[in-house]
Amino acid sequence: MPLITSDQAAESALRKDGIIPDVIPEFHSKTMLIVSYGNGKEIALGNKLSAEETQQSPEVSFQADDPNDKYTLIMTDPDAPSRSNPKNREFRHWIVSNISGSSPTAIQPANLSQGTILTPYMGPAPPKGSGPHRYVFLLFKQSTSNLTLATPLSHDRPGFKSKQFSNETGLELVGANYFFAENP
Repeated sequence: MPLITSDQAAESALRKDGIIPDVIPEFHSKTMLIVSYGNGKEIALGNKLSAEETQQSPEVSFQADDPNDKYTLIMTDPDAPSRSNPKNREFRHWIVSNISGSSPTAIQPANLSQGTILTPYMGPAPPKGSGPHRYVFLLFKQSTSNLTLATPLSHDRPGFKSKQFSNETGLELVGANYFFAENP
């Protein structure tokens, strides 16, 4: 029986639920991205959480290649206002850049308070009856020690494009995770 790695399982889940190609291109995970909310609710590649459980910003953990590396974290909803009518794809929920790397030998919580908040956290709020929404966390390694934007992000959150943003800012996708939430 072939051995399946956690990276292969993650990529398979991302494909199965359409994160690849709706949000990100094909990629090979380089670190496990662990996201957990203060109530002990951990995100696990497509599990279901309620919107109420996810209103406060979560703790994020990952293993850095080098403690001097910097990272950018994005949380996005590609299903706005619904998966069948994603005219506002993607809705930008959170962006934190210039996150310092942690130990290269262990997965450790990231100190997000030391990063640069480009978009303040906004918890999930799927429209009532719109079905399950995918809330996607993307971790990017920065090519420079401090991410600066040529043009500031607009105040509008709908219509964001993670692929375009990462290409324009020289970011390399290294980890992803996601969950579902809905408002029946």
